[in-house]
Amino acid sequence: MKIITGSPARRENFFNREKLIDKAWDYIYSGHHLLIAAPRRVGKTSLMYNLLDNPRENFIPIYLITESINSENEFFRRVVNKILKSDYATKSQKLLSFIKRYRPNIKKLTIDGIEFGSNDNINYREMLSDLLRSPMNENSKLIIMLDEFPETLENIIDDEGTNAGKHFLQVNRELRQDPEINDKVVFIYTGSIGLENIVSRLNLIKTINDLSRLKIPPLKTDEAKQFISLLLQNIEFNLSEELIDYILQKIEWLIPFYVQLIIDELRNIWRDGNLKAITKEAIDMAFNEMLEQRQHFEHWHTRIRATAKGKEYNFIKELLNLISINFKITSNEIYNLAVKYDLTAISKDITASLEYDGYINNNDDKDIYRFNSPILKMWWRQNVAN
Repeated sequence: MKIITGSPARRENFFNREKLIDKAWDYIYSGHHLLIAAPRRVGKTSLMYNLLDNPRENFIPIYLITESINSENEFFRRVVNKILKSDYATKSQKLLSFIKRYRPNIKKLTIDGIEFGSNDNINYREMLSDLLRSPMNENSKLIIMLDEFPETLENIIDDEGTNAGKHFLQVNRELRQDPEINDKVVFIYTGSIGLENIVSRLNLIKTINDLSRLKIPPLKTDEAKQFISLLLQNIEFNLSEELIDYILQKIEWLIPFYVQLIIDELRNIWRDGNLKAITKEAIDMAFNEMLEQRQHFEHWHTRIRATAKGKEYNFIKELLNLISINFKITSNEIYNLAVKYDLTAISKDITASLEYDGYINNNDDKDIYRFNSPILKMWWRQNVAN
């Protein structure tokens, strides 16, 4: 298993959390449309890649990242094109009749499949509905995995307005609920921001209440230890049980990303320092070195700058600054901060977004919020709060 810190882990580099994978497939077998819920860097995309790379019998998964899409019609065009280039269509005898029906609108027709170009005069949602109602593969069920779907929704709201965003959610729900479609297709949605939080602001929770929620929790201690043992198989040094426990205590929020980062830094220290053995001092040094790698943490700040403007950004920044310095913040203190920025009406939604996105939690006490990760807390205090 290689150390992967910059992209999703796939195939032999994916840490197989069997119970989580089985739970995902249980939902799929039952015909549930899924919302994969987890903070960033926890492994949502890696999970979808695992479903894509290891399809089970009679299922054909496709994966589409939709982060850059900013219109409803373009979204459905991309989905149509993805399906038509998959085994679901290319190995179907029904593809020819579809080609004949839509030939005037086809941009490309190659051995790799069909592709429709951007054309505002074509309703690609209707085309997708037509495609799914008449399944090209009678023996297989299609799994459509849509990564960064909440970002697409935000893009549409930003570019075309709230009503366009509401319509986008409504037509997606109509598609899922169509009785001629929902027994042939499973939709899976995820993204690095919380779909539920955006939809709540629009007062349209009913548009996603048909989605089953699959949570991806941090690793359990025994899973994290197993993960480290796999990473160490291709590394020159070993770690004692005591040192592994020391690492996990310092990480605290046991997501694969942080585990891989610290093992990678230890490997660098081992090579550069010609060490004979890893010590607690070397581990402390590795954590300090890890915090200097801005590319691994800067997105936590830039994401907020990109999505929150004006007083909302200032509110979030001060809230996180206070937690990074004081280690915690109470619900009353958050309310008082919201009063300062005149954001009491949406402060709970903002706090929920920060929870979903992996910044903070109130797991130990519902009235006290802390950073999820002491690593992120230290980085924020050093690079944003000061």
